[in-house]
Amino acid sequence: MGLLRGVIVVFWVAVGLALLLDLPSPFDRLLLGAGLVVAVLHALECIGFMVWIRRRGLFHWRDALMIMIFGVAYLKPRMRTIRRTI
Repeated sequence: MGLLRGVIVVFWVAVGLALLLDLPSPFDRLLLGAGLVVAVLHALECIGFMVWIRRRGLFHWRDALMIMIFGVAYLKPRMRTIRRTI
C-alpha cells in the first residue's frame, strides 16, 4: 500500500502543478481532466462511506480528507477495521 499511496501523492502534486504552472499543451488538459474525474469519484466514495459509517459509528473530517486524497486505498483498510470492531 505504501507504493500506491506514493503514486497517488505524485499524481495530486502533478495536478496541482498543472493548476499553477503553464505546462505543455496536451499535459495540462489531460492532468486537469484526470484530476477532475478522480476528485468526483472520490467525492462519491466519501458520500457513500459517510452514509455507511453513520449507521455504525462516527464519521470524522479526517476520514473525508483521506478519502479525497487516497480514495479506495484508504477506504479498504478503514472499512475492514470498522467491521472487526463492530
